[in-house]
Amino acid sequence: MQDGMVIGWLWLVMVMGIANARTIELIKEYPDIKALYYMMHEPDNEFLKENEYRKVTETSLGAAKQILISCQQNGIGVITWDSIYYPKHLRNIYDAPAVLFYKGDPTILQEEDILTVVGTRYPSNYSIYTGEQLCIEIAEQDIIIASGGAMGMDSVAHKSALMAGKPTIAVMGCGIDFDYPKENRPLREKILETGIFISEYFPGTPAYSRNFPIRNRILSGISKGTLILEAAEKSGAMITANNACDQNRTVFCLPPTNIFDKRYDGQAILLRDGATPVFSAEDILSIKNDKIFEPMQKPVKSIKQQKNKKQENKLSVSESQEKLASELTEIKHSVMTTDWIPSEATSEQQKILELLKESDKNINMLCQLAEMHFEVLSTNLVEMEIQGWIFNKGMDYYQLADNLK
Repeated sequence: MQDGMVIGWLWLVMVMGIANARTIELIKEYPDIKALYYMMHEPDNEFLKENEYRKVTETSLGAAKQILISCQQNGIGVITWDSIYYPKHLRNIYDAPAVLFYKGDPTILQEEDILTVVGTRYPSNYSIYTGEQLCIEIAEQDIIIASGGAMGMDSVAHKSALMAGKPTIAVMGCGIDFDYPKENRPLREKILETGIFISEYFPGTPAYSRNFPIRNRILSGISKGTLILEAAEKSGAMITANNACDQNRTVFCLPPTNIFDKRYDGQAILLRDGATPVFSAEDILSIKNDKIFEPMQKPVKSIKQQKNKKQENKLSVSESQEKLASELTEIKHSVMTTDWIPSEATSEQQKILELLKESDKNINMLCQLAEMHFEVLSTNLVEMEIQGWIFNKGMDYYQLADNLK
């Protein structure tokens, strides 16, 4: 790719910032970076907000050029949205990065069968031993293992892939050139012999704690599924599991060795709410050749919700199925007046608005009820947010704007 085009993409990220879903919305409207650049400089363009246009006028191509020069001098590659090396699975998430920095072999990112493996930085002996055995067997079956490059279970995942003689992907929460963690320097050098490091953060970015939860959507997004090896209820691994659910990915989970041990509370929640339990590598090999399990919904965390689930379990299987079918039918086909729906809303957007009129919903539930493909739904949600009809409450739960209630 010509340097001028790469500079344009770097400039775009400098303007819009990291992990901004609006960036992808603009790219889909203007796939050609030159056309997008000129559009964004038009004072009367209808796509940019006031603060975004101000950032356009304050950011120069010269600054983006300096970043590219620094990357070239330091052996850092740049993968842009329109690159043939852009991770194929990552394109399908609604807040995908427009640019990735890398060191290593970018062709690995085009592999079909990738499994993300995550867990705590302070694992038990049980998790280390079991995780190592599973990851070696999985890698030997030509499934690429991706993890976060940190200490603990991340290191176990990467080392296991290397022990199997296979490459591995490390997704960093800092600049690709930042020495983090220092203890893993020998492992990083070994990974670079056959694998790849990627990051959406500009070179030189330190490993700020706030970066890692943002990074986790890429960890889950580049793969077909995510394996949780050890996770407390509130942990980065649980954030990655939630991202995988939102992205319509399969969530696999190692059963805890002790159900009363708080170190495994996250796994208990995930397994209770539909994650695929892993008792051997065979349970994970289903991701090969597109034989994927149904993705799970987000974990249920409140005590009230858990009590409700226990009550529902008292019903027979047939009664539960009938109850669920009845509830879905009622939501889908309930008669509502549509005077409140904006006239410019498409038929797809009208359906989404009607569903949100009934109650707030997360993106997975909207996919099911609206009967839309995840990518189609995500595009509509972005457009509706821009119109001011809905807003994201956080963790991909959507709500009608006050003016439509």
